[in-house]
Amino acid sequence: MNKAQNPLTGTPAPALDWSRDGTPASTSFDDIYFSVDGGLEETENVFLKGNDLPNRWLGCETFCIGELGFGSGLNFLACWNLWQDTARPDARLHFISIEAYPWSADDLRKALNHFPELADYAEPLINQWPGQVKGMHRLHFGKVNLTLIHMDVERALAQYQGPDIDAWFLDGFSPAKNPDMWSPAVLEALGKLSADSATIGTFTVAGDVRRGLQKAGFAVERKPGFGRKRHRLEARYIKTAKEKPDHVIDSAPIIIGAGIAGASIAHAFSRRGINPVLIDPAPDLSNAASGNPAALVMPRLDLQDRPESRFFLNAYLYAVQLYEKDGDTLQTGAVHLAKSSDEQNRFEKIAAQAALPASDMQLISKEEVEQYLNLTITPPYSGLKFPHALTIDPLETITSFTAKCTKICKKATNIVRKGNDWTVLDDNEDELARSSVIFITSGADLKAISGINELPVRFTRGQIVWGESEVVPGQPITYGGYALKYANGLMLGATHEHVECGQLTDVRTEDDDENIKNFEALTGQSVPLSQTKSRAAVRVTTKDTLPISTEIEPGLFVMTGLGSRGFMMAPLLGEALVCEVLGEPLPITRLTKMRFGTREKI
Repeated sequence: MNKAQNPLTGTPAPALDWSRDGTPASTSFDDIYFSVDGGLEETENVFLKGNDLPNRWLGCETFCIGELGFGSGLNFLACWNLWQDTARPDARLHFISIEAYPWSADDLRKALNHFPELADYAEPLINQWPGQVKGMHRLHFGKVNLTLIHMDVERALAQYQGPDIDAWFLDGFSPAKNPDMWSPAVLEALGKLSADSATIGTFTVAGDVRRGLQKAGFAVERKPGFGRKRHRLEARYIKTAKEKPDHVIDSAPIIIGAGIAGASIAHAFSRRGINPVLIDPAPDLSNAASGNPAALVMPRLDLQDRPESRFFLNAYLYAVQLYEKDGDTLQTGAVHLAKSSDEQNRFEKIAAQAALPASDMQLISKEEVEQYLNLTITPPYSGLKFPHALTIDPLETITSFTAKCTKICKKATNIVRKGNDWTVLDDNEDELARSSVIFITSGADLKAISGINELPVRFTRGQIVWGESEVVPGQPITYGGYALKYANGLMLGATHEHVECGQLTDVRTEDDDENIKNFEALTGQSVPLSQTKSRAAVRVTTKDTLPISTEIEPGLFVMTGLGSRGFMMAPLLGEALVCEVLGEPLPITRLTKMRFGTREKI
């Protein structure tokens, strides 16, 4: 694990020069992003033709392209367009692109407006664009998946997890002006990550690049260039054949637990046309931590740049995109209020470091908080405003995510290995389902399942209350507790109590009083609630508050320990587990995966 205590900031912005109409340039590297003789034509000649596309993906079920230098995204859009026209209908394209200086959405639009023939592809890209946020980002466009890695190239290649790459687009600036993109270590990494007969297309014919590629295992050939460049390179990987792991699923995967963790895994499978078996005795989530009538989706922010800190930001952005498309959103926007001068200082540092762009996070004064909430507050401190934070309906969202599952409404109490399969049993030792792949996501009931009750987890009981009220914030607010508009009134939560087991869910009057008292301290006034309802649930946590999401035995996966941020973390963790099972590129880094669980750790 990286121990460096560097501040978590946004990625450095590119210094763009727009003086050439339609041809942006980098003032930092003194080079253009694409040819003045025609950017799209250059892409087609150097990268598509240079990798013998579309011929190489015809008939393939999946195809993986790696790119060094995303820039304006022109190469990706041209490739996506060609894929739509030529690939088999059920095939899936994985496009993995590394960019240390990602553009803003406005700059992308400015550049891509010059290519109206790609407008149908450019707008979806811009709508999902994560901005200048460090880490890994997964964007979905039907059967085309884009994985953006916002970090320096050598580190990004080292952190990639997934199948070997079938074709490479090497589109960094000139080796003379950007030598880090073409270093011996980078070229060596390309060989290690390349599939049998992988190809490379690039505009450069620099001698160091040719020799570096040859040393990495590629046969290199000079070809006629495009526009003002006389030559370009094509290369093919010729080293010894690599063994490919088997990722065939011969039966429907099983998920135990219908909360947001299990639902996220189910959704990731369903988008790939695989419909799991979902086992849970209460699919209405009556006893689950995911069963509250409303859930806040907000980021977890750290001052230090660590793999898990980047993951939290990436997970938040991914979750917001997913819920807006396939979930049930009740409200957009939220504010996190500082509770003390120390926390205000921390908020000020977080805002100054700008790990999230201003469009996603803003430091606002006490007066601005009150205006945003339409509510008077007594603490004299500022807050962090998150314009795209979401309040969602958990049950409706989970119902949508699991709509294609085969559901078994019984309690799983044991799992046993039989040959290559896992069998799920109930209290009577009767078989409920069998599969070669199984996911345990049963939350507070986790330790009731024989065979996995040694996981290092803890339990935290929380209670919420809601009812009719005259005092309701216009937007959700968190302040240690939280308050949000719900139905005809106000929802308040949540108490926090460490408990020894996962079944302490009886509601308690004193907990309702605590939630109300905390909100009254925030507003400085009495807040009567009428027609109240209460709910208690138990969350699963870990000692270091980080989740466990990993394979603990061959074919046996677990996702747990999400604590109070399950709706923020589960979608990306679920996508990552499904990618691991199916042998697809993972949307999290190697260091993040190690931190979130290994067999050795568990």
